[in-house]
Amino acid sequence: MNNPENFSAEPLFDSHRHFQQLHRNQLFSDDNQSVKRFVETINQNVSGALDDYRFTKEFLQSKGRRNEATYNLFRSETEKFLLWSWLFAQKSIVTLKRRDLETYIDFVHKPPVTWISSYVYRRFEDLNGYRQVNPDWRPFTIKIPKSQRLDNIDFNQKKRNYQCSQDAIKATFSVLNVFYDYLVTEDYAFGNAIASVKKDSPYLIKDASVVEVKRLSSLQWDYILESTQKLADSDENHERTLFIVACLKTLYLRISELSERPVWSPVMGHFWTDKDKNHWFKVFGKGNKQRDVSVPDSFLPYLERFRQYRGLSGYPLSSETDPLINKLKGFGGMTSRQLRRIVQQAFDHAFEQMTQEGFSHEAQTLKEATTHWLRHTGASMDIASRPLKHMADELGHASMGTTDRVYVQSDHLERAKSGKKRSIESN
Repeated sequence: MNNPENFSAEPLFDSHRHFQQLHRNQLFSDDNQSVKRFVETINQNVSGALDDYRFTKEFLQSKGRRNEATYNLFRSETEKFLLWSWLFAQKSIVTLKRRDLETYIDFVHKPPVTWISSYVYRRFEDLNGYRQVNPDWRPFTIKIPKSQRLDNIDFNQKKRNYQCSQDAIKATFSVLNVFYDYLVTEDYAFGNAIASVKKDSPYLIKDASVVEVKRLSSLQWDYILESTQKLADSDENHERTLFIVACLKTLYLRISELSERPVWSPVMGHFWTDKDKNHWFKVFGKGNKQRDVSVPDSFLPYLERFRQYRGLSGYPLSSETDPLINKLKGFGGMTSRQLRRIVQQAFDHAFEQMTQEGFSHEAQTLKEATTHWLRHTGASMDIASRPLKHMADELGHASMGTTDRVYVQSDHLERAKSGKKRSIESN
């Protein structure tokens, strides 16, 4: 049995980019022999571990190879599961019983401190042309708001207090259910008990509480837009910053939908005009689904300004292949990580401006804001003036119910308003 006080596990699957380079019939990468050594060593003590790894690799190739976000989720959950099964239960995943699965959920809910890191670390690092295990990597990570990162935090205490969130537990059950269904289909597992374990899990709570979408206030958004415009006026390299911020908020985009990916590269030609002179932007979104987002007239000056900076003129032609968001050095588009850094600069600058002008309390929220808040901000501001069906289509939601649940706040706002009238004293 593995000692929880010692961390002896190693990551099993590399990043999406490196995973894609692995041939379907190739079990281990030639430039990453550490995984091969680790799995083969485990297989000496746990019969079937090598087959577990093989079927999990094929599962990731089947379900998550085309989409990086899906791959990352499935990789994280199956990787933790394999490591626990081998190191703690010391069994192949196909020999685990219901009680074993319940024990695993206990483990996920409250993992050993040694399995938790304070930051998100890459699994592997490049060293002399080979991929080497990053010794700082852990399967679990404590999430600390950006606003607290600069404080004197007792990370060890945070780790001791760690408990898996409801969303994380749900994701674990969801992925494992899909995983075992796949293994059964491939005749590797004999059954799937995940649904039964989930039904009786003490960690899943039926939540009827109000969920408030993370968004910027009108004041915060005004400061971000105004301060970013001033940055662009003083430094032309920030024309790109202004355009990115305007895209995310006005076109309700996810950061991944602006980034360059293996299967899709956003280009200027993805802006187009229909026969009625309406403007649109073609988006390759979540779940590998393509949609068209309407482009409002108010966005056109930002597009024109950015194109002038790029040496382009007029409204984009469908034949244009210039990257939508250009790198200042090199060729091609930008990754999600690079785009986030740029948006963070806009948030930081707006924070400084708000603080200097006496809005220090309102500015604090910007320390926690992420790029996704811009999408939520745009949708939340527009939801009252646009039909729900139109908003669902623009956002790429499969159901209007999702749009209604996330952005329509009228019910709980009215409830809060009427709730303020309650009296302690009898009438």
